[in-house]
Amino acid sequence: MARHAKKSDRSAAIRNYLGAGITAGVAGAAFVGIGALTLIDGDTAAPTEIEVKLVSNEEELPWYSLNLDGGSGPQNALDAPSAPTALRPMIGDGGWLIGNGLNAAADCTGDACNGGNGGLLGGNGGNGANGGAGGNAGTWFGNGGNGGDGVNADYTGTTKTSATAGGAGGRGSLFGSGGNGGKGGSDTNTTAAVADDPATPNVNESAVNNASGAAGGAGGKGGAFAGNGGAGGAGGNASSVNGNATGGKGGVGGSSTAYGSGSAGAGGAGGNAEADATGKTATGGAGGKGGSNTSGKGGAGGNGGNAVGDSATAVGGSGGTGGGTLTGDSGRGGNGGLASSADGNATGGKGGAGGETTSFGRGGDGGDGGDAAGDEKATGGSGGAGGGGGNYLGRGGDGGNGGDATAGKAGGATAGAGGAGTDGGDDGDSGTASDPD
Repeated sequence: MARHAKKSDRSAAIRNYLGAGITAGVAGAAFVGIGALTLIDGDTAAPTEIEVKLVSNEEELPWYSLNLDGGSGPQNALDAPSAPTALRPMIGDGGWLIGNGLNAAADCTGDACNGGNGGLLGGNGGNGANGGAGGNAGTWFGNGGNGGDGVNADYTGTTKTSATAGGAGGRGSLFGSGGNGGKGGSDTNTTAAVADDPATPNVNESAVNNASGAAGGAGGKGGAFAGNGGAGGAGGNASSVNGNATGGKGGVGGSSTAYGSGSAGAGGAGGNAEADATGKTATGGAGGKGGSNTSGKGGAGGNGGNAVGDSATAVGGSGGTGGGTLTGDSGRGGNGGLASSADGNATGGKGGAGGETTSFGRGGDGGDGGDAAGDEKATGGSGGAGGGGGNYLGRGGDGGNGGDATAGKAGGATAGAGGAGTDGGDDGDSGTASDPD
């Protein structure tokens, strides 16, 4: 009698969990597997403490496979290992059958920074941390986990630890969306100036003064039948008192569904940059490319990062290219980054090109060029070209507008040119130039 009671309690708990948002078809499949598992002797003593271990080398199962013997880790209740610390629960957070993957701990290192995968049948992927990847969703339902933000650069005495890239977003289930990519780590370099040594022409000692933001993580792929691609992570910012500064590149947007109508993810924005010293350059990070699609909207390209110089030259980051699509409207190109220098020259970033449509649909518009303001010379960024429309039906994209330019010296301003329209798209307008008469 006690054994029957245990089976009843266990089945009730499973029914309650499955009832929270799971479709009838999936629930039916789950009950078949669970019914077999309840035949295990209910008098077996359960461990008093379960340690869930995140496995970094978990393999993705094909969408058509529900083989419980595939993949890594204990996936068959009949083959449970003798050591209780290796067990994962069957249902619930961290569950190997149905459940959300666990989030990585904030103080994690190495592979432990990856989010856990969702259960075999379904569940969201866990979020990564410190640049770790987001976990993949389960087979049938759930969204991919977000990638963790990268770690900022660290300066301890004369030792520098570089900034790390953001983690990639996890893949969505058959009907879920991909996770967003993590932001790249930033780099702020305030160390004392180091000059090049003429006696070592093959070594650039002054490079220790430079700062570089890390790249953003890629967005996760959306599900095969529904769901959006995840957005790419933003690039990390960079700042240097005595050297060059370069913002991190934005992450690529996640691709969208193969058979559904979801939207692809946007590319991440490029990181901003700031440099102070004469003869140095601040360069904004390039925007990430928008995600591609099959039968829906392509992702927009990320905007280029802005650049600021005191006495340094400033160059805005280029906008990312829009994502293409087979059938549907392609993504718009990202705008070029702004550029401003108080005592130096400035050049706005170029706008990204619009995405290309292969069969039916409109090409993406080009991004606008970035504005520029410089002490002596300023050049606006050029607009991006429009993307081609569908080969069978569809208009091309418009070109982006050129960036404006403002200079403090007569004749020092040059406006950015407008981008070319494609396949019937309109050309973009040129920017305006302003300087003293």
